[in-house]
Amino acid sequence: MGGFGSGRYYRYSSRTTTDDVKSIDIGFFRRSGCLPRSWPDFGGTRLLGSLSWTRHEQETGSVGYEISYNALVLSFSHRRGSDCWQDVNQAIRFDRTRCNYGGVRLWFRCPHCSSRIAVIYLGNDGFLCRHCYRLPYTSQHESLADRMMRKARKIRKRLEASNNLFEPVWYKPKGMHWKTYERLHERERKCNHLCMLIPLQQFQAAEKRTTTRKGSSQI
Repeated sequence: MGGFGSGRYYRYSSRTTTDDVKSIDIGFFRRSGCLPRSWPDFGGTRLLGSLSWTRHEQETGSVGYEISYNALVLSFSHRRGSDCWQDVNQAIRFDRTRCNYGGVRLWFRCPHCSSRIAVIYLGNDGFLCRHCYRLPYTSQHESLADRMMRKARKIRKRLEASNNLFEPVWYKPKGMHWKTYERLHERERKCNHLCMLIPLQQFQAAEKRTTTRKGSSQI
């Protein structure tokens, strides 16, 4: 059978990571209140909405979604390479696990391998898990300093602060608890400090090795 999602396996470039592609995290729906706390009371209700991605304040893509008890249905335009654009409706089934202190936690089921996952990624075969697309996490290709810089910027985004690490975090975001703000602020400060300190230490170590080699050659 042909057509969208017919099984033509796709692998991203070895340099492509999870941060380079469009993704949907089920945590977004939890935080935004789209997933009811009491699923037995959900009944036949269907929730409609849309998601969009931006880069440098420019929209790079969007999908419409419909949430029912059993699945998240995505509606979007998609194409493989230079093929023509196609309108796609893709259903991502939900899975549920019991929490230790009561309640139910929702997961996605990957449409290709049926793995229980929290994040799905867009590729040639629509939204699948990162394992099906063989996507490594960005941190697997980063140095420690790069990882600390990325973490600091991620925290600053939550704190609604500038992306510039040299600028201070000026204020607490509206609606955020003070304990949460202080915890995040302290974590950002540590990550920021480390991403500045590590390159300096590496430079000093390299300079010391150079000086030692020069001293050895003169003996």
